[in-house]
Amino acid sequence: MFNSGKLVLKLIADQAKLLVDAAQVLTKVANATPEERVELNKQLHEVENRADEASHKVQHQINQSFVLPYDRIDLFALTSMIDDCVDLIDESGDNMVLYKAGALPEEALKLVEIIEKCAQRTAEAMTRLHKLDDAMRSYWVGINELENHGDTIYRSLISKLFDDETDPMAVLKMKFVIDRLESAIDRFENLAGLVETIAVKES
Repeated sequence: MFNSGKLVLKLIADQAKLLVDAAQVLTKVANATPEERVELNKQLHEVENRADEASHKVQHQINQSFVLPYDRIDLFALTSMIDDCVDLIDESGDNMVLYKAGALPEEALKLVEIIEKCAQRTAEAMTRLHKLDDAMRSYWVGINELENHGDTIYRSLISKLFDDETDPMAVLKMKFVIDRLESAIDRFENLAGLVETIAVKES
């Protein structure tokens, strides 16, 4: 692999580190009081802005490189999906502030924990993109297991929300928060699926 190709993979790995930064700030937002969330959410926006810059840097390097480690379209999709994951994490924090959510249910906090685990596993896997061997399989299998666990929690939480909450507006507000958390987890699974697809194409 030529140096330009190695640089693309390094930039993608650097971009993926911001997933962890975003997820860690989201955890703080989720566990904070409504008043504290406003300032913490600004930190989340700062991470999202850095992630946008990192994505643009990756795209620029892909465009400038003639020899790439993988298909150009796949690499563009990869950096785009990483950016999507950060965006959805950012939107999750936004919804908590925008809809003035109170203390999140325990199950919602578990979804936040799953997002942080997905972020950590994805960031680690992106450092190993240069070698899509059998060891990488544990990454997409692990993300799939986390997503399945998240789905179970999500369905239980929605059912409980409609059973326990009598205020329709409160139900709607919390559902907006929960739905965005679930969307973030789903996008991590999409990202892992793309890595698996690239690995199959390269095998």
